[in-house]
Amino acid sequence: MKYNNNQSALAMPEYGRNVQNMVDYCLSLEDREQRNHCARTIIRTMHDISPERRTITQSDKVYWDHLAIMSDFKLDIDFPEGTITEEQAKSKPCKMEYNIHNIKYRFYGNIVQQLVEKACEMEDSPERIELAKYIAAQMKRSYIIWNKNTVEDVVIFRDLFDLSDGKLLLSPVDCVLPTEAKATEGNKPTNKKRLRFKRKG
Repeated sequence: MKYNNNQSALAMPEYGRNVQNMVDYCLSLEDREQRNHCARTIIRTMHDISPERRTITQSDKVYWDHLAIMSDFKLDIDFPEGTITEEQAKSKPCKMEYNIHNIKYRFYGNIVQQLVEKACEMEDSPERIELAKYIAAQMKRSYIIWNKNTVEDVVIFRDLFDLSDGKLLLSPVDCVLPTEAKATEGNKPTNKKRLRFKRKG
């Protein structure tokens, strides 16, 4: 059995080691058109791992941002216009360097903080609400992975409210986050469980 203990840390743990390996493979391709095709396959895989993001406004941009980050900004492909750059990724956290939020909620990661900042800059609109819901779902996933424990949605909403300095407010009435199983889907080996289930049938 192969363990990941000695492998490099994942830039985006929620997508798992397999997606990171796909990104590394894409980087190794010499032909640009092949890299573009491989990148689109990776984006579809990200969709499959987190299907709830399909309904989120501008979710595709988030996936491309994550792909750029996972490649350490070394992937030379036709990224969509507006994809995050290395300079933007490095400059954003610097703004929050001494913010107490980074100490309290470090398990949510810098990407969540960047998305919170982006949402706070948007005008009050359905798009902003949808982005806030996406952020909350991502926060719940990160919370469960980091703390290895369940968490109530209201806790996530409270943390989001705190991280946004009171600008992003969600409630269980208008937002239902994925269950623990859905939130961590793609991070747990499920093939064996599915095989056992089929044998019982």
